[in-house]
Amino acid sequence: MNTKNTFSICLLVATASSFLSSSLDAQQPTGWKAHDKNRPQPKVVDPGEATLPASVPSDAVVIFGGEDLSNFDGPNGKEPKWVVKDGVMESVAGAGFVYTKEKFGDCQIHIEWASPTTVKGNGQGRGNSGVFLPGGFEIQVLDSFENETYADGGAASIYGQYPPLVNASRGPGQWQSYDIVYHMPRFDENQKQVSPAIITVLHNGVVVQHATEALGPTSWVHHKQMNPGLTEGVIGFQDHGNPVRFRNIWVRKLDTAATAGTYPESREFTEEEIKKFVGKYDRNHEVKLKDGKLWLHTLNQDLELVAYSDDTYGAKETAGPISFDTDDDGNVSALKFRFDAGWNGKFDRKE
Repeated sequence: MNTKNTFSICLLVATASSFLSSSLDAQQPTGWKAHDKNRPQPKVVDPGEATLPASVPSDAVVIFGGEDLSNFDGPNGKEPKWVVKDGVMESVAGAGFVYTKEKFGDCQIHIEWASPTTVKGNGQGRGNSGVFLPGGFEIQVLDSFENETYADGGAASIYGQYPPLVNASRGPGQWQSYDIVYHMPRFDENQKQVSPAIITVLHNGVVVQHATEALGPTSWVHHKQMNPGLTEGVIGFQDHGNPVRFRNIWVRKLDTAATAGTYPESREFTEEEIKKFVGKYDRNHEVKLKDGKLWLHTLNQDLELVAYSDDTYGAKETAGPISFDTDDDGNVSALKFRFDAGWNGKFDRKE
């Protein structure tokens, strides 16, 4: 990366950070009741040229690919009454919600939608629909192009709670996208909520909700209580009386538990081991005792050592074995390690 590019990126990050800070201030719920007309409106930004439809990742569950509504139920489990035409599903006034048959927990959701090309109505009566995440949190769908409404009810708002950071809407009839990363609320063994639902939304590729902590499931003019212990739920699409179109809907399940790891069990170093191992090995390596623990100093870093068995050692936070050679009298003569990152060597003990 050249100096000019580095400076440009730094300037962009600084500018974005400053803007994000001021936008977040306007987004915070403190002091704002639901749908307050005096709440600051999000700044309008041009999201740039659309590059839709988006490609589908190989591990995604395709909810709607343009063929039919076989992956949806209507209200009360009945057949959905939305229409499918030309690869698009369209809401029908009075037909009610459609809900995914499959339930999801933590997930990434991609949705492409378009408000009616012919503009009718204003405010909440113009191109209104919504995406309801598992647990009932609504990401508002609305024609928010030159259409003012209360700030927490515009496109990409968490309805009634948080306005979007900016208004990145395209014009009426144009295809738009939501990319949503959703983290379910968590509960302890007593069904007490220990962490809220966390929602990130990109509207037409622009971040408009940034790890936002939802206050509660969506309800008009107030917030409902979360269903204790909920671990998964359906995704719903709202009929609000306007013919809003949807296409290319897919979901990626985020198995966050599968990425978590634990250090293997270790034991305390014995006093004898500490006496044996502490010392210098060549010029740049030393095993030293600090705060009751053994540390390997190598390449200007200190790595905490652990003992897994009587003859198996390692660094606590770095994968790869560490061992010590001994001479005929049982004295430590060399240090050896082979870290998985490709850092290895053998270093003789200094007298």
